[in-house]
Amino acid sequence: MNKKTDIDIVIRYLEDPDNEQHKQQLNDWIQQDTANLDIFLDMKAMWQGDPLPAASAFDTQGQWLQLNATLETLPSATTSTPITTASRNTRVFQMKARYWWAAAAVLAIGLTWTWLGPGSYKTITTAQNLDSLHLPDGSMVYINAHSTIRYSRAFGKDNRHIKIDKGEAFFDVVKNDALPFTVDAPDVEVEVLGTAFNVKAAKSGVKVFVQSGKVSAAYKSKGSGKKVILTPGQEASLARHGNAIDTRLYKKNNNILAWRTRCLTFDDAPLTEVAAALSDFYNVQVDISNQQLNDKKLLATFPNMPLEEVLDIMRKTLQINITYKNNLVEIY
Repeated sequence: MNKKTDIDIVIRYLEDPDNEQHKQQLNDWIQQDTANLDIFLDMKAMWQGDPLPAASAFDTQGQWLQLNATLETLPSATTSTPITTASRNTRVFQMKARYWWAAAAVLAIGLTWTWLGPGSYKTITTAQNLDSLHLPDGSMVYINAHSTIRYSRAFGKDNRHIKIDKGEAFFDVVKNDALPFTVDAPDVEVEVLGTAFNVKAAKSGVKVFVQSGKVSAAYKSKGSGKKVILTPGQEASLARHGNAIDTRLYKKNNNILAWRTRCLTFDDAPLTEVAAALSDFYNVQVDISNQQLNDKKLLATFPNMPLEEVLDIMRKTLQINITYKNNLVEIY
């Protein structure tokens, strides 16, 4: 992050995250070095107002001298047509504002990385693949596709803290009364001592499902006070930027963990429930256009079968019409 171009790539994306060109430039930069992802996530957290750790040993004066030397080498604004004094002053102010913001970002990143040390966080990102992680304390993490999690290299010594930035992961936690295991998801924090549970962080919110033991799920926002204790079979849904917690108790045969077991099981499940499970498992859109079919029940098990085969069995078993094209499944 010492190069102005690197700073600009991140800043441009943070200023306009929906811009496809900025997304591509950021992605290309992250692909150049795995450490760039940690740098980006730190800058994003600062942009969103998350607090930075203290760093008493950071050489502030030295860093500012280095930044000043860098800023002195920046090209001045030029133009091919005459400009008025007012417009020139405005341009200079805009340039200064932009690069002094960048300077502040570099200083803050320096503070963060001095405190943590280079590479102090380990980041695991999955694409189409599933992955698993054996943590230093003996706990296991099973990571779904399209997910990103982070944890400190000091994990297990003075903390057992994991951050899930996006996606889904299943945690099988070794019990340690002296060192609680916490999962930090967007707007939500989950805390346990020893248990097995699943956390899914989506755009709409966070879902926590408990397979064994007890889990606490709470909103992180100050003053919210919203918290729930979950026991085996219970799932909590916590909306993004919300304060309400919805809970549900599942029977034994559910498909919340199908992404990990690679097996879908339906025990007289209504078609609406089947559609939701297929959508989640195969990452497709499933629409039931004939609402009279919603209450049709399916009794079947699909052990890691291709979607086309599953749909063919459903078509014959339930005597319904199904089409599958362009990532869209239509049931009618």
